[in-house]
Amino acid sequence: MRVLFTPNNARQHLYPMVPLAWACRAAGHEVRIAAAPVLANAMRAVGLPAVVVGSDVAPPAVTFQGLTQRFYAHERFPPDWPLAVHLLSDDQRDLLEYLGRNAARVARATVDDMVAFARVWRPDVVVYDVAGFAGAVTAAVIGVPSVRHLTGYGLRPMENRYAPGVSLPLPEYAALFRRFGVDVRPMPTMTVDPSPPSLRIAVPGPWQEMRYVPYNGPGVVPDWLAEWLGRTRRRVCVTWGHGVDRTMMALGMAALDPLRDTIAALGRSDVDLVIATTSAQLALLGELPSNARPAVSVPLQYLLPYCDLIVHQAGDGTALTAAACGVPQLAITNKPDQALTSDRLAAIGAGLHLRYQELSRDPLREEVIRSAAGKLLSAGRHRQAAHRLRRQIERQPSPADVVASLEAVA
Repeated sequence: MRVLFTPNNARQHLYPMVPLAWACRAAGHEVRIAAAPVLANAMRAVGLPAVVVGSDVAPPAVTFQGLTQRFYAHERFPPDWPLAVHLLSDDQRDLLEYLGRNAARVARATVDDMVAFARVWRPDVVVYDVAGFAGAVTAAVIGVPSVRHLTGYGLRPMENRYAPGVSLPLPEYAALFRRFGVDVRPMPTMTVDPSPPSLRIAVPGPWQEMRYVPYNGPGVVPDWLAEWLGRTRRRVCVTWGHGVDRTMMALGMAALDPLRDTIAALGRSDVDLVIATTSAQLALLGELPSNARPAVSVPLQYLLPYCDLIVHQAGDGTALTAAACGVPQLAITNKPDQALTSDRLAAIGAGLHLRYQELSRDPLREEVIRSAAGKLLSAGRHRQAAHRLRRQIERQPSPADVVASLEAVA
């Protein structure tokens, strides 16, 4: 069997697909990963054959700065809003529809090359990222099954092939299929979902659950982690992911304010801090507190087994990695998809959720962050809930088990 994996053009879309891609390769199948040039280095680091297709497009933070700023200042969305789109305001609907149009814009830059490659290589099945439309179009053009790969709970509504509450696809999405003279495929052949039951939303059509196996990129386990073994002081990981770099294109240095506030708040707590970051972010943070240690480009799955708490922006990969490690989570969000995941974590007791649009206006915000972190560190019920969530994940079928489902589809 030949399997073509097509992530969207960011690491946080590539990484969740890697365990299944490697499982296919380990089972003896041929695998290719195809994406835009911006992902070339990350694809090579995965260790599987990579195909660079199309061209990069400027992220919306650059091309639509005003709208991006509005997106980060949005009014609070209703809880579980994908299940209740009738409760959305006109402004919220506009924002979600914009995300679908932007995804189509990104797909246009890669779909021609991706289809051309697929016509030559002839995959038996195309596994496409939930936010990437080019893979779905490619499967339709060459007439093979398509498998939609979700990244978690929060990002799922961002697929947005349709305007909220409307059954017809967005014109920009339909145009991608018409470009090649094929009918729009309204649904994938199958959906693969790495969300545990407590963080899951029902999806229509054939569906396959899969255990979330953390992959946050290649790296080396730091020697100093061994120093933490046997220490009694609590350890807190703080990270804001790769996405904040794009946010800075629209918001400037203000994009780092939640991270700075968190470091300042916990820098005066009796904890050991590890700041999981990139070299570019670290250079902008200035002097760190005496209880903080930077971990530059160290994958989260190496750090979290040594930590008692993580504070983060609630990207799906970060949240599910922490869940797989059984670590309680303090989420500080400013996007509606992040809030979805965070509300679910809070509802099952595995975390707490602070919304930065409200927190930023509070002169005592550092105390609020410090208090929330203290509650998660001291209340045993949060640790127990995080451990229950980890056990849910461990009971799910592994990526190796899911390969058989791809074989059946193909």
